[in-house]
Amino acid sequence: MSTLDRFTMTVLCSFVLVAPTLGATVDPAATARVAVTVHALRSDRGVVRCIAYDGPERFPEGTQRVIARVAARAVGGVARCEFAALPRGRDLAVVIHHDENGDNAFQRGVFGIPLEGYGFSNDVRPVLSAPSFEACRFRAQSESVSLRVTTRY
Repeated sequence: MSTLDRFTMTVLCSFVLVAPTLGATVDPAATARVAVTVHALRSDRGVVRCIAYDGPERFPEGTQRVIARVAARAVGGVARCEFAALPRGRDLAVVIHHDENGDNAFQRGVFGIPLEGYGFSNDVRPVLSAPSFEACRFRAQSESVSLRVTTRY
């Protein structure tokens, strides 16, 4: 069999194996809609970014376990992030960031002290360092979950 024939066969086999998953949808019964209401925003400038994690690796700053991101505008010091389909029955945690200047970066000052708003699921209040995934984790057991997060500055 020539190299071209082997290549063609590999491509065809790959398509046959992958084709059944193309266009596949996630079972709605296996997901939850999670609404995060973010309170105590000091202004309506910029955007509130909400990030969902499904594990503790590099939480809350890494991207390895990020499963969804949502952005929302603030109105009257409150924003509402809606995750349409997070996995149901698994441990999750949410981090919020009030990106007031809209630069897609979390601004920090001297010694890493945050200059912009932040918050965590379970309304965890950090003491001297970021909280653990365990402290922030929740489990979406039903098809609709509501969380409240207070912004810290």
